[in-house]
Amino acid sequence: MSNQASPLCSWIVPSEHRVFCGDLPRESVTSYRAMRNEPISFSLAYRATLSKGANGRVPDMPISVSVTSDTLPLTVYKVLSVPFPAAECEDAAAEAVGPCPDMLVRRNAAPAIRYLGDRIAPYIEEGERVLLNASCAMTGSLFVTANEGGEALPAGRHRVCLRVISLRTGETLAAHEVTVELIDALLPESELIYTTWFHYDCLAESHRVPLWSDEYFRILGSYIRNATRHGMNTLLTPAFTPPLDTPVGTERMNVQLVGVRKTHGGYDFDFSLLRRFVAVARENGIRTFEHCHLFSQWGATQAINVYGEEGGRTVRLFGWDTPASDPAYLSFLREYLTAFVAFAEEEGIGDCLLFHISDEPKEAQLESYAAALRAVEGSLRGKTVGDALSDIAFYRHGLVRLPIVDIAHADEFDGECEEMMLYYTGGESKPGLTNRLLTSAPRKTRILGLQLYRYRARGFLHWAYNNCYGRMSLGLFDPATDPCFYKNIPGVTYLVYPGGAEDLMPSLREKQLCAAVNDHRALCLLESLVGRERTLALCEDFFGGTVDALTLPTSGEEMRAWRETVNEEIARQVVAR
Repeated sequence: MSNQASPLCSWIVPSEHRVFCGDLPRESVTSYRAMRNEPISFSLAYRATLSKGANGRVPDMPISVSVTSDTLPLTVYKVLSVPFPAAECEDAAAEAVGPCPDMLVRRNAAPAIRYLGDRIAPYIEEGERVLLNASCAMTGSLFVTANEGGEALPAGRHRVCLRVISLRTGETLAAHEVTVELIDALLPESELIYTTWFHYDCLAESHRVPLWSDEYFRILGSYIRNATRHGMNTLLTPAFTPPLDTPVGTERMNVQLVGVRKTHGGYDFDFSLLRRFVAVARENGIRTFEHCHLFSQWGATQAINVYGEEGGRTVRLFGWDTPASDPAYLSFLREYLTAFVAFAEEEGIGDCLLFHISDEPKEAQLESYAAALRAVEGSLRGKTVGDALSDIAFYRHGLVRLPIVDIAHADEFDGECEEMMLYYTGGESKPGLTNRLLTSAPRKTRILGLQLYRYRARGFLHWAYNNCYGRMSLGLFDPATDPCFYKNIPGVTYLVYPGGAEDLMPSLREKQLCAAVNDHRALCLLESLVGRERTLALCEDFFGGTVDALTLPTSGEEMRAWRETVNEEIARQVVAR
């Protein structure tokens, strides 16, 4: 327990809550349960209780935090806030002040402390650049994850010990012990297709490195590794520049991976750069490759940008000024897709592909979408093809075999589709729907796992993992300093922040989405033990009615209690067997 007689107060806060700078938690929660291969997270919140000195100033309190366990691997992050008002966040108290906590900066779990013997700075942390300072003006926090890598650890009770140490005196100001009970069961591997679209031009511009250079690929590997560590397993693959959020008549940076050379009889294709991309992605945990869209966004009315060599010069062969029905473009696509599928089979990813025709088509574009599909469906026979949409007419006309449904319309598709994925964009959602904005309470982000299970969703898609451009890809911004740049929707375009010792910094919101994937895995585990009907009934009994897209826990405590109910039933079934 925290030593509340000391000049510092501290608390253990469940991950279902963010710690805002004005928070004073009422109590610590020091007992957690999970499966043997499941990450478990919580926060350490701290605040100084110092009084003003004779000079009228409150002294600073440099501290170190040591987080240790004999049996659990630990990852510790300092939580930093971004300049969005806490009072506008759904989980903040009405009187909350200050910015919004979201950015996670990795630090040593248990830094070694060296004594300098200096009157001003007697102790320092060895090798630690992320320094901590307790203040009486605001509450700070660390985010702790046990078993972030999802290793299969021994069942039973494990201890995590936390100490807050003064770097002025070397004394322990507060100590906590957290018990983590691992149930003797393993979460199954996620079968979801989980993708959040990478923006490869943004990565080059944000990090100021040449596209597809050795340094670029190194940084890209860091991003992919972070994404898969947090549950993603599918990667948008820019064989050609993805035709997304680009005004007609303009172009985004050309990120095309496939080399094209026009010949007298057709085209030659060079897949060497794409082969390197696939290798980096697989090395860092990607399972499914999501080919970029084959036609323009919002209805498949134009071709996508394709650059290639013609007559010894690199030129744009097709683009926004090429009608989607252009015979030369359709001939190119058929020739390309035949070559690409052969390449994919050679690379061993032929059964791990997801194709798109056009993003978010509307009913008025049924005809153009249908024509585009007809032009390429012969080349994609036996492959998974799906698109994000909200209009069920595309499914009823047999145009989209795997609809990727706006979650606000999930009930319209439920029962009519053999299978579907779900998505949301963030900008138009009803107040009661799940989302991952800075304003979204953690429970509102995490409930997605239950909803994916309820609708038997094959996967989940979001349009932006690291987009640092404004509306229609115009203007680069830094999400750490300008989180509302995109259409004044805070956090809609990014889950990570560029920079830091590891090339990027994850977010609290990304941690909640990872928890949602693990909740889905836990429900699949429970289904394997008791069946789907009983699993859904348990959830409906807990929430007092039908589970649907509007199901939302009323608090972080209720979110945690629901998952504990699932854990308890799994544990009971495991013991019974």
